[in-house]
Amino acid sequence: MDTQDLNFLYLMDALYREGSVSRAAQKLGLTQPAVSHGLNRLREKFQDRLFVRMGAGMAPTPLGERIALGSRRVLEMIRTDIMDAPRFDPSLAARTFAVGMTDMGGTVILPRVLHALRTEAPNVRVVPVALGPNEVNDMTEGAAVDLAWGYFGHLNPALYQQTLFRRPLIGIRRKASGRRATLGFDAFVRTPHVFATATMVTNELLLQKVKERGGTLQVAMECPYILAVPAIVAGSDYIATVPAELAELFLRLAEIETFPLPLAVPDIVVKQHWHARYNDDIAHRWFRSFVAQCFNDEQAMDSPIV
Repeated sequence: MDTQDLNFLYLMDALYREGSVSRAAQKLGLTQPAVSHGLNRLREKFQDRLFVRMGAGMAPTPLGERIALGSRRVLEMIRTDIMDAPRFDPSLAARTFAVGMTDMGGTVILPRVLHALRTEAPNVRVVPVALGPNEVNDMTEGAAVDLAWGYFGHLNPALYQQTLFRRPLIGIRRKASGRRATLGFDAFVRTPHVFATATMVTNELLLQKVKERGGTLQVAMECPYILAVPAIVAGSDYIATVPAELAELFLRLAEIETFPLPLAVPDIVVKQHWHARYNDDIAHRWFRSFVAQCFNDEQAMDSPIV
């Protein structure tokens, strides 16, 4: 008997439970000669009779009982650890998800998700990981993060994506005491801009759309601290272009006001991304769905990136 053939586990368990070659064969869906042949091969391998006749049935030898009970334990482990459908109870689960995120993810998505987790899954933790657009592919494929939140542009087709929400880009400027005239395109591109390096993909989109209109945007400063942008704008003649969600936050942080952009720019689509290896994991699926429900004002459909 080849020890790599685990069928002998089922054979020994059935013989021990049924105490009969014919009943064991019926239980296993085999013929009686097939079970007898398997038992003879085991007897030869272990140099022991394993089962002997006793009355109308069969009884195990000491070695046969040890092997049969060991087979039962192994089969039970296979059933519970491998074959049974996995279960995930968020109210009891103690799971940690490492999430790569942009500043948008950290300031907009993370607080809302943590607030919702507090009541529905109190033992589920989220570990934020700073993530730039150029790092998403490597960090998700290398399992450094479980998934990524943000606006990243085009990514590896091996990744999956789910839309969380979409927001327009709007301008922010120093708050004025009186009503200001609408800012036209020429004035907009001539006015010094401050860029947050954390919104690099958004900045590139704006530059592209300005160029398509035949203009050149005057970028006066690139700031690595996104939360410094509203204070810079409030204390200078600089303006900035940011997603509406961030603009709402900035209005609470500094004396600024918003204004509509004088050119057409597509909405920013904020998504969560993950690698195919996690797509069917039951806990991962629950977490993705939970995050999407926190932004259920937008339709969200799982699909590979195209």
